[in-house]
Amino acid sequence: MKHGYFGRKLGRNKDERKMLFRNLSRALIEHGRIHTTLAKAKSIQPTVEKLITQVKRGSSGALVKAQKIISDTATYTLLSDMVKTRFASRTSGYTRIIKLGSRIGDASEMVYLEFVDAAPVKPAVAKAAKAAKEVKKDSKVQEAEVVTEEKPKRKAKPAKSLGK
Repeated sequence: MKHGYFGRKLGRNKDERKMLFRNLSRALIEHGRIHTTLAKAKSIQPTVEKLITQVKRGSSGALVKAQKIISDTATYTLLSDMVKTRFASRTSGYTRIIKLGSRIGDASEMVYLEFVDAAPVKPAVAKAAKAAKEVKKDSKVQEAEVVTEEKPKRKAKPAKSLGK
């Protein structure tokens, strides 16, 4: 029997789990969506929900707890801005899990953990990313052209006669 068993260990000791949860929650706040395993997503989801609720509550003790968990001022200010704008009308259920299927290597279930009202991608950022990809592609094409020009063509050697 598993009396008194709570949570997932995820193959880590207490300190490693704590840092994993902090890093995953920080990444979720910064990026809005993370690609992870189902077990990690289910473990981190309540943590992020409680963190948002604490910041939303706004008492000094709750804010200190949230700052202690995030421990990054830029991410904390981003979270507080999100709470004021995106989550102002919502009382709970800030995140969702979208299942993607099994990972090829070890068949673990992969998911997206994201905020429910996902912020739209800024067009300027999307255009900049697309332009960067095109520049990268053009530079690869130019490198291929340079490589093909440098290699001289070899002449075929005459065949040796077998018997005399």
